[in-house]
Amino acid sequence: MKLLGALIAFAAVLLSAPVQAQTLNYSISPETIKTYAKVSLNTTFQLNLKENEMGLVSNAEVDPGMGLSLAAGLEVLPEFDVELELSGYTGSVDYRTIAGAPVIYAPAEEIRLLSGFVNGYFKFNSATNARFKLGGGLGYSNYTLTDSTNIKHRGNGLAYQVKGVGEYDFGPNATFVSELGYIATTDIDVELSNALAVRDTAVGGITFGVGTKFRF
Repeated sequence: MKLLGALIAFAAVLLSAPVQAQTLNYSISPETIKTYAKVSLNTTFQLNLKENEMGLVSNAEVDPGMGLSLAAGLEVLPEFDVELELSGYTGSVDYRTIAGAPVIYAPAEEIRLLSGFVNGYFKFNSATNARFKLGGGLGYSNYTLTDSTNIKHRGNGLAYQVKGVGEYDFGPNATFVSELGYIATTDIDVELSNALAVRDTAVGGITFGVGTKFRF
C-alpha cells in the first residue's frame, strides 16, 4: 500500500508539472524593456578567403586588420537580448594558393567586409556583475578586394555569425564587453575589372572584439 501511495503521489506531481510550468511566463511591457548602444574595436583570426573564377579555385589566409562594430539593442527579457549590428573587418592577403600552387603578391591585396546583422542572445545571468551571452545573427555583407594594381572588386551577399559575449558591469549603466565569434558569408558574386567576368567569393573566420555598452 505504501508503494501504491508513493506511485500515486509521483504521478500527481508529473501531471501537475505542465500546469505549474505554464504559470512561469514573462510579461513584456515598456517598463521591463531596456535599450542599449554598444561600440567595440575588433579584429579577425584565421579569416579564410575562397575564390572560384571560371572553375579556377584559390584559397588564402587573411592577415588580421582592425575593425569596428556598432550596435543598438533591446533587453526584452531577463534572459534575452535582440540587437541591430553594423560591423566592419579589414585584412590583407599577400599569399594564396591557386589550383594548389602558391602565389605571392607584392604589394599585398586588401579586403574589407562590411556587414549588417540582426542578432539574438540568450543571457546566462549570475549573482555578480558579470554575465555570459550566447547567440548569433543573420545579415547582409558588402565585400571589397583592392588588388595589387589598386583596382577594387566588389560584391554583396548573405552573411551569418555566432558569438559568445562576456559582460561586466562597472557602473549602473556602463558595461565592459568582450566578444569572440565566427563570421561567414555565402558565395558572393564579385564583379571583376572585366565586366564579363564574375568571381564566386566566400569569407569565413574567427573574430574578436572589446568595447563598451551603455544602457538607457
